[in-house]
Amino acid sequence: MSCARGIARILAACIALAWTAGAGAATAGVFQFVAGDVRIVSAPGAERAARKGALINVGELVATGADSTAQIKMGDGGIVVVQPRSRLTVAVFNYSGAEDGTERVVFRLEEGGFRSVTGAIGHTHKNTYSIETPVAHMGVRGTDHESYYFPPGSSENPGAYNKVNTGLTFIRNVAGEVLIAPNQVGYVRSAGETPGLLPSIPGFFNRAVAPRTAQLRGLQPGPIRPPVVVQTVVTTDGVNLSNPAASPAPAPVPPVVQDTGNAVGYFTQNGNSGNFNSLTAVNATVAPNGATRVNTGGDSAWGVDWGSWQGGAPTVNGTAAAAAGLVHVIQSTNLTTADQLATLAATGMTATYGSYLGGPAPTNQAGTQGKIDSLSVGVNFGTQAVTYAVGATVDTKTWTAKGGGTVTLFTTSGIPLTGTCGGCTGNARATGTASGAFVGPAAERMITSFGLQNVSGQQAVSGAAYLGR
Repeated sequence: MSCARGIARILAACIALAWTAGAGAATAGVFQFVAGDVRIVSAPGAERAARKGALINVGELVATGADSTAQIKMGDGGIVVVQPRSRLTVAVFNYSGAEDGTERVVFRLEEGGFRSVTGAIGHTHKNTYSIETPVAHMGVRGTDHESYYFPPGSSENPGAYNKVNTGLTFIRNVAGEVLIAPNQVGYVRSAGETPGLLPSIPGFFNRAVAPRTAQLRGLQPGPIRPPVVVQTVVTTDGVNLSNPAASPAPAPVPPVVQDTGNAVGYFTQNGNSGNFNSLTAVNATVAPNGATRVNTGGDSAWGVDWGSWQGGAPTVNGTAAAAAGLVHVIQSTNLTTADQLATLAATGMTATYGSYLGGPAPTNQAGTQGKIDSLSVGVNFGTQAVTYAVGATVDTKTWTAKGGGTVTLFTTSGIPLTGTCGGCTGNARATGTASGAFVGPAAERMITSFGLQNVSGQQAVSGAAYLGR
């Protein structure tokens, strides 16, 4: 175990002890440094001044005034620096000291910005770290990055920004996604616009406060480095990287068979430990790699089809899936557009998707098929809130779970689920995610995938479904 990882686990243990001795709120981190007017606001709205050594709990908001900043050490060893004039909520934080797939953090950025150096969460399981803004969702691939959101009426151009110092990030919403590399800035103005890269780095990034431990961690807190300019380079196969038009025509490449699923449920295995993670993905690319598509079906009237990839060596977005458990895919050519969703939100419309219309049978990590006992998804398009409840039985194991989040989170990285596994050996507590997409001009239908595993990771379930109102 590295020194940094050991410190993270010690901090996690200390935070767990603080939670046990405290008022019952789950603790996410501790303030290392506070300058100026920094407030902690609880979910009911009670305020208290932030101080060095104070704890920050799950569900609490950090609000900074002008010329005020705060640095927080998270329970997984990560560092968060909240910038001036910012409002940041730790919406979800779960870390038991082990990277077993149950770890998760969700930051909700309402205004301003913060810099984050990620810890254990997001290190192994990349989809367990996310940032929500009113216009888009952001995710990381193990990184040091800076995120900002400016609402309409701000002195800066409104929208969400993400700059990468080390690693990779992405900005994603219902209109599309952009991948951001070091020394690049991604930007999106509104929920209905496609994210993209900016040609230059906005000046407010130069004014941002860096972590106090930056130099010890080998970070670059100084002036922004200029973008890397690619000089004329010709590779060994004759490709001119500075002038592709001057390169010889490439040799024909055989087509690669792939399947793009708007909602995907699958399993990954933790090395040779025999433990599994049940995961979901949205708009994912599945490479069958010898797998066979089974349990197929669909609804041609709504452009929906589904199936499961069995056997072979399938991958989901390049990540190897545990083939024995099957990869469940459901998709539609008639997805609700961003403009159509915005129209629904403007009316404050609510809907309950509780009519099960079909889908591939859910399976456990061994590929044993079962059935969905109940599945209901409630959506308020006005408040952008999603509630999710699922029940499934596979191989005498009865799974029940509930969860919630925003429409943006549900249609990008997935909302968190918690529940139980009746009949599972050991600890029956279950955690997982659910994600999905809307179908039809007025979101009349929904396609969704879900995944759950018990605490030990020895039992897991995954499925996909087609729902109507």
